[in-house]
Parts: sequence; structure tokens; C-alpha cells
Amino acid sequence: MDVDYDRLAEHYRNHRRPDSRIAARIQFHIEGARRVLNVGAGIGSYEPDECEVVAIEPSLEMLMKRENAEVALAQGVAEALPFRDNVFDAAMGILTVHHWSDIVLGLREMVRVSRDKVILFTWIGYGNDFWLEDYIPEIAGVDYELFPTLAELDEILGGISVETIEIPFDCSDGFMCAYWRRPEAYLDPGVRNAISTFSRISGIQEGLTQLRNDIDDGIWCKKHKHLLERESLDLGYRLVVGRVQSA
Repeated sequence: MDVDYDRLAEHYRNHRRPDSRIAARIQFHIEGARRVLNVGAGIGSYEPDECEVVAIEPSLEMLMKRENAEVALAQGVAEALPFRDNVFDAAMGILTVHHWSDIVLGLREMVRVSRDKVILFTWIGYGNDFWLEDYIPEIAGVDYELFPTLAELDEILGGISVETIEIPFDCSDGFMCAYWRRPEAYLDPGVRNAISTFSRISGIQEGLTQLRNDIDDGIWCKKHKHLLERESLDLGYRLVVGRVQSA
């Protein structure tokens, strides 16, 4: 099912705020770059502010909802980047590759335009603690089909380093697993509209009703008491860095 990101742009602006702890890890790998390309940039989360940034994004509404006026904007797709070879020091992509029509081509394009590195914030699987699958099992099938594995990324990028990014319990960036300790958030239509997976599935009302009942009855808290004691959790999010071997 295609996702209408123009329709979702306002929800992304409201709920997809960069988390400072995740931003620090991304920034560590960008540091020293003078010119950076943000591919599938959306509303511009995690873009560095100490260097020149160019953002490319297919959704015009996403581009219009941005707050960073210092960034050069281009409407386009990862699979056909309108830039010369090796014109950027680094190319970054934040939870974007699963939105592309051709991941291999898009990543090769990122490598082509980069002199130094490709930086991806991606996902490899929920693990055992993401309880939302108990209520809406369809979400797992959708995301596992869309995201590349680390082995696939390693092959495409020609070698990668991988860093586990644990998600803090109060994460400000409302992607799928951000609310692992705040179950009531998934009952908010605005929150769900800022998570593209929900636009790819239907028939979730029964699961949401059960979640509401379990929260109200205290069943959720009792079942997931161990999570309430955690400050952060590994839910499959990874920061992947590929070094570019320029010709």
C-alpha cells in the first residue's frame, strides 16, 4: 500500500521531533564534514547545523513543513539524486530506506555522491520486548519486508560499522518504537499518522480497543512491569556507517 506523505506531513512535524541523545550519536559521525546530503529528509530531523546541508525529499508538503530555513532543498528521490559524483562529504538517511522503491539503487546513489561516508539510521527487528505486536501483529510483517538486513547493507555499501541505538523511554522522536513505555500514545491518531507503518495496514481497531482496556484495567502495567524499570531499550534500531572508496 502506497503511503501519502503529503497527507502525513503535519503529523510528522508535530510528533517527529529529533531526540537529543540519538542526535548526538548521528552528529558524532558527521563531525568534520563540510557538506552533507540528507536523503529522504522529511521535515529535516537530525540535520547538522555547523556545515552546509542539502536536503532532498519527494514530498513537497514535507519540504514545506520544515523549520530549518538554512538548508538548501530539492524535491526528488534517492534512486535518482540530481548531484555530481563525490560532491558531498557525507550522505545521511534517517529511517528512510524502507520508503524507497529501490533500496539498492538508492544506496548506490548515496555512495556515488559522497566522498567519505554514508550514514544510516535504520532498523533490523523489534526483538522480544516490543509488546505492540501482541495487539497489532500486522506491524511486524510490514516492517520486516521493507527494511534491509545488516548483511544486505554490508554488501551494498562495501563494509559497514554498526552501532546499537537504545531508545530512551521519553524519546521525543515519535517513530514506531518510541512509545515502548507510554502505551497510551498509540491510541492517539495523530501519533499513528506520524508512523508510516500504520498507513500500510488496516483493521487495527480491535487491537487498539484491547490495548485501551488493558491500560485501563492495569493489565498492561502488570504484564510489562519489567519495562517500567528500564530507562532505555534495544528495539532493533541501528546506526550504520559505510566508508566510501572514491575512485
